[in-house]
Amino acid sequence: MLSVNPRTYYHQLAALAGWTSLLRLPRLRAHTLILVGDRDTLVQPYNAHILRRSIPQAELRVLKGEGHFFVVTSARRTAELMLDFLGRHQEEEQDASLSASRFQIANHL
Repeated sequence: MLSVNPRTYYHQLAALAGWTSLLRLPRLRAHTLILVGDRDTLVQPYNAHILRRSIPQAELRVLKGEGHFFVVTSARRTAELMLDFLGRHQEEEQDASLSASRFQIANHL
């Protein structure tokens, strides 16, 4: 078993208790995928809903019947959700880039 210095453990707990990124989340501009297992007992699923409400372009996907380690226990489903998310937003980025390029060309004519 791994042993931890009690002082180190105390400092880690203090850091967890006193730090939050909640006030910074609304500044995120990137499309964000939030995945959570509905049976996660380590990080309660309501935290994912807080993230969803706090990040402007966030999507939340809840994996039914999954816990904290859904990446391992439901790897295929996790990969499918990630690929779908990335694929949709890659198309949006390409469309936005193409529109910006057309706008720049039109302004130079």
